[in-house]
Amino acid sequence: MPIGGHSEIGKNCTGVKVDDEIVILDMGLHMEHYINHTDSTDSDDLVDMSPKTLIDVDAAPDVRILGDLKKKVVAICISHAHLDHVGAVPFLSNKFDCPIYSTPFTIELLRTIIKDEKIDLKNELVKQKENSRFKISKNIEIEFIKVTHSTPQTVMIAVHTKYGTILYVNDMKLDDHPMLGKKTNIKRLKELKVKILILNCLYSTTPGKTPSEKVPEEMLKEILLNTDTKRKNIFVTTFSSQIARIKTVRNIAKKIGRKVIFLGRSLAKYSFAAEKAEITKLSNVKIVKFSSKVKKFLSRLDNTEKYLFIVTGNQGEPKSTLSKIVYNNYFHFKPKDIVIFSCTVIPVPGNSENREKLEAALKQKHVSIYKDVHASGHARLEDHRTFLNMTNPEHLIPVHGDKLRAEAMKKMAIEEGLKEKNIHILKNGQRIEIS
Repeated sequence: MPIGGHSEIGKNCTGVKVDDEIVILDMGLHMEHYINHTDSTDSDDLVDMSPKTLIDVDAAPDVRILGDLKKKVVAICISHAHLDHVGAVPFLSNKFDCPIYSTPFTIELLRTIIKDEKIDLKNELVKQKENSRFKISKNIEIEFIKVTHSTPQTVMIAVHTKYGTILYVNDMKLDDHPMLGKKTNIKRLKELKVKILILNCLYSTTPGKTPSEKVPEEMLKEILLNTDTKRKNIFVTTFSSQIARIKTVRNIAKKIGRKVIFLGRSLAKYSFAAEKAEITKLSNVKIVKFSSKVKKFLSRLDNTEKYLFIVTGNQGEPKSTLSKIVYNNYFHFKPKDIVIFSCTVIPVPGNSENREKLEAALKQKHVSIYKDVHASGHARLEDHRTFLNMTNPEHLIPVHGDKLRAEAMKKMAIEEGLKEKNIHILKNGQRIEIS
């Protein structure tokens, strides 16, 4: 039962109905639409964050399509802590009388968001470890299988039923050298008999394999250890959920004798969740959460060259902390100061234009820009091929991609021997029955 993320990028949400029970897999936001909506006014208090409005502006999955079936939902299972997979939970989950299951890091992030947004969440939040299996009802078992990605404790969700196993894999990469956490549980994947594979197709149009997280670590070392950084200010921006990358930058900063300062609200949320989940300690890092306080903080900070700033706003979002620092002159850059974009541009409309504008503004300040210092958390086409052959599913449903990406995955799957009739490219609101 596709609710979100089918034939589109983001807003991931899939319902699986087994007899008279439904499991919802992920409940994410469409980040571009969500940001556009929340940036529509200068006052956060005036933004309508009701479920109806978020659905109407296409920022949240349209769970209304379930109708009376919402009473049959017995569990919401979240694969990982990215907002396009978990971000709609605080706004929508009260519509369902069921627990929410995820790994400790994701649950701690949810708790942080709920507290910050002052949301009264009625659902029980249940932590389950990676590589664990548990019952959610008499007839359905869930298994969280470890997979590498760009945020900690990401899992593939296996829905075990008497009719067979549905394997939900959204997002993942196959990284043999993860910088944080364990490798993908290949052994368990090969043991499964998969009836239906729901697989992320975001980078199915990109040839080859996705590089390891070890690659950006080496790139960051090359820039920060082998470049003259004396008397230069250093700003690094990356995804706040990329705890491994943030840890790498912090370790390198220590080697060059700089203290790390976090600037931005989402950095505070993810860092706090990582510490609560006992993934890594970041309590010794100074954090300035709100952009409204960043200007005053930076203006009062002496000897800024002694610090390394990790800041939110890697996509160039107009109201992000980095954009305000640049456009509103929260900080006075000197020629040859260093700004590192340890990320890529997410392939949705608006992001490329925002980033180009931000980079142009930085160039006007004669700042040294390093970009694409990154390795994606998403599998590429050959990784998809490897994964398909490991799991050997009867049916395939591409997810988290537009029609072009879904068709690319379909073409690859046919090449690997999967019957075309068993590959289902769906749209939100459709339903398909597989027996």
